[in-house]
Amino acid sequence: MHKVYFLLGGARSGKSFYAEELASSISSQVAYLATARVTDKEMEKRIEAHKKRRPRGWKTIELGDSIEQKDLEQLDIKGCEVLIVDCVTNLLYRFLERYRLDELDIIPNDLEQKIEGEVSQLFESFYKFLQSADATIIIVSNEVGMGLVPPYPLGRIFRDLMGTVNKQLALLSDEAYFFIAGIRRRLK
Repeated sequence: MHKVYFLLGGARSGKSFYAEELASSISSQVAYLATARVTDKEMEKRIEAHKKRRPRGWKTIELGDSIEQKDLEQLDIKGCEVLIVDCVTNLLYRFLERYRLDELDIIPNDLEQKIEGEVSQLFESFYKFLQSADATIIIVSNEVGMGLVPPYPLGRIFRDLMGTVNKQLALLSDEAYFFIAGIRRRLK
């Protein structure tokens, strides 16, 4: 019986390091779904640091520039006993980029509803994949709803959608952990 682990917390709280440690303790046959992409020098540095930490034998899966529903329905993890998804926060943001919300002063209600529907469809495919995968799944995500309300529309809709996605992932997981200041606490 394969498990789904959900690792949630703030930035630099130890989630990714623990995901890699947990995966290594389960199997050497690991697939790593890297959801970030290089957008600037700082992000390039972060991605390189993650790559250097991964064992050479792990299979890395990188998504194209535009994230589509089929990308999450057809993840190729054949031969792997563990899949790390690091991280869902980048996955959601990359999907939202297509709407150019950073250019809007206000998000019209009809656009917001469209986005919510499309995000729901995207993650429904992902949830189905998680439930049918013949591998242990380790999902990393950021908790973005514990701070101030973002002062701009993109930040607010992102925070709300991330909260909805995280709730569903917590429900689907067998074990869920919260990370803060490098300390891990089991939630379920």
